[in-house]
Amino acid sequence: MVLKALYLYAAVVVLLLCSSANFIQSPSDVFGPVALLEPTPSAARDFGAVVSEAPVAVMRPGSAADVARLLGALSSAPAGPGRRPRASVAARGAGHSLHGQAQARGGIVVETRALPRAVEVGGGGAYADVGAGALWVEVLEECLRAGLAPRSWTDYLYLTVGGTLSNGGISGQAFKHGPQISNVLQLEVVTGTGEVVTCSPTQSPELFFAVLGGLGQFGIITRARIPLQVAPPKVRWVRAFYDSFETFTGDQELLVSMPELVDYVEGFMVLNEQSLRSSSVAFPAEVNFTPDFGSDGVGGGKKVYYCIEFAVHDFQRQDSAAAADGDHVVELVSGKLSFLRPHAYSVEVAYFDFLNRVRMEEESLRSRGLWDVPHPWLNVFVPRHGAAAFKDLLMGTVTRGEFEGPVLVYPLLTD
Repeated sequence: MVLKALYLYAAVVVLLLCSSANFIQSPSDVFGPVALLEPTPSAARDFGAVVSEAPVAVMRPGSAADVARLLGALSSAPAGPGRRPRASVAARGAGHSLHGQAQARGGIVVETRALPRAVEVGGGGAYADVGAGALWVEVLEECLRAGLAPRSWTDYLYLTVGGTLSNGGISGQAFKHGPQISNVLQLEVVTGTGEVVTCSPTQSPELFFAVLGGLGQFGIITRARIPLQVAPPKVRWVRAFYDSFETFTGDQELLVSMPELVDYVEGFMVLNEQSLRSSSVAFPAEVNFTPDFGSDGVGGGKKVYYCIEFAVHDFQRQDSAAAADGDHVVELVSGKLSFLRPHAYSVEVAYFDFLNRVRMEEESLRSRGLWDVPHPWLNVFVPRHGAAAFKDLLMGTVTRGEFEGPVLVYPLLTD
């Protein structure tokens, strides 16, 4: 069982080489043919808004070769007085790291959004070659033009391909397809010595598997080949409410045991009226659920509710005898669940809108001035046998009546 408290939107986390630089000259003078720019405020800022470390310079590479020149120059430079300094280097994509991981104090930030962001569908639709600086929403938009899409996602799509592949990339499809780092066929990587390497499970596999989820410690991803599947035109999106953690998690485990029927499984805790309203912003169906947040009868604490969220791809086939449509699958699956009846709500939405659902929540938070604020996110993996104890620990820590952040809880399979 994975318990996610204050969900982490994975971001670029890259730190190469060793010591920070101590520049006496302009960075552009020091590194000669490597084009560096003066630092920008964004280079010392990230989504977490907890840490701010200014670099001495910023690089906006036009190609992998530009990144290679920088890292090659740094790795080959002898250290010592009067010599070219070594420097810490961090790759920054969309800037959604949480604790300064994409910053480089006194070093150089490589802004990977400047890399080519072309998305090229190849292999007869089997895969897409994608620039690491592309946002996942851009990948989705381009692939949908061919009726295709990647299999595994993050909840928030405005993150770079290189960023999530350097972390993990986990969402509600991971129980079925694995995280994003398990859905990569090939990478182009610039190593810390400035070598541009194409790697895969069979070609330079040690580098390939080290870079995926490697937090940038083994190289900067500049391009990726992502497997594709046929994209459904519609999705049946369901939310079902619970008042028991054990029943809630038990039904989640039941759902992930049905990958032939279910395509997405997540869940969240409902701590108060505000958290219920916030979680409902993107869900386009009317939810007539009015929970009673009175005492839970245990130590005088307020009662907590839970919501399972699952989705079924609806290909709307005409040959319904050969394949069940989305409504039938939802009815079949819902009949196996033990939610608080009648509080299960279903709605049909476009596939793009479902995957892009967090964008609506972002816009709502921006309108309230709550997007560009500190985000002390916590993201943890908890074994199934410890999930209830961790939940109790968490509930003893937060003030339930005032807490507004999301608390996501959903299972991943370990094999």
